[in-house]
Amino acid sequence: MTDDTTRRDFLRSTVATVALAGIAGCLDSGGGGDGTDTDDTIDDGGMTDTGDGMGGMTDTDDGMGGMTDAGGGMGGTTDTGDGMGELTTFEVTVTNVSEVGTLTTSMGSDHAVPLSPVAFAVHTDEAAAFTTGEAASDGLGALAEDGMPGGLAGELEGATGVHAAGAAATADGADGPGPIGPGGSYTFEVTAGHAHRLSLVTMFVQSNDLFYAPDPEGVALFEDGEPVSGDVTDRIRLWDAGTEENEEPGVGENQAPRQSGPDTGPSEMGTVRPIEEVMDGYDYPDVSDVIEVRVGPPSM
Repeated sequence: MTDDTTRRDFLRSTVATVALAGIAGCLDSGGGGDGTDTDDTIDDGGMTDTGDGMGGMTDTDDGMGGMTDAGGGMGGTTDTGDGMGELTTFEVTVTNVSEVGTLTTSMGSDHAVPLSPVAFAVHTDEAAAFTTGEAASDGLGALAEDGMPGGLAGELEGATGVHAAGAAATADGADGPGPIGPGGSYTFEVTAGHAHRLSLVTMFVQSNDLFYAPDPEGVALFEDGEPVSGDVTDRIRLWDAGTEENEEPGVGENQAPRQSGPDTGPSEMGTVRPIEEVMDGYDYPDVSDVIEVRVGPPSM
């Protein structure tokens, strides 16, 4: 976890702020502000949680501030002018394929698994969104714990080997930034040359600090000289950021849907690892039961 000064720096990006507003403390019942859910209802617009794990999440701030949202277009993509020659445009779609019952807890409750806004980068093998076995960056920690993509996107933008970086925060068909539940998706476009790879990171919201991402080297966007097109979900893994102690998924009081505020929970002081290497005693859904990632030419 990060200190208050660093967290305030992240909040310069309204993308991060809006994502947080939609995720952290979203089960506050009756406006008491204690983050406790007693009847799965919140008083903002009378929204009700029907068991899909979203917890009645709402977006109360439609301003995008200083960071551009890539939802539905090029938006948050920044071309760093790295002289890669001819570039190909790719459309990337991240879809939530979970459903109520994808996650069953020891308390007998069934949940879907919401996904947070996505931080992404197009890069060469000189760059990576994170390094296995090392401590998570502040930006990765903010995304993995609270679903805020702005810090990680900002860290990647302009880094050596990074061609473009940004955040996709507005779901397809939505009016403003926020997390996605079952059937929801984020779509964005990137440009890439033959040496480029794609990295993307989105939070497993029913957790303390877990996230979905490919291996650190990213997903190759060209194979045998041809642009990749199709389902690349098999390149995605579930990771533990190692920044906050794990609680049972879908139950923990320090997890985003139930915590009283951001950056809540005991620090773990660990390193980034695939979840299968973390012996926390909990069961997690298969990756393909929660997320689908597709890459291809832009839709007409």
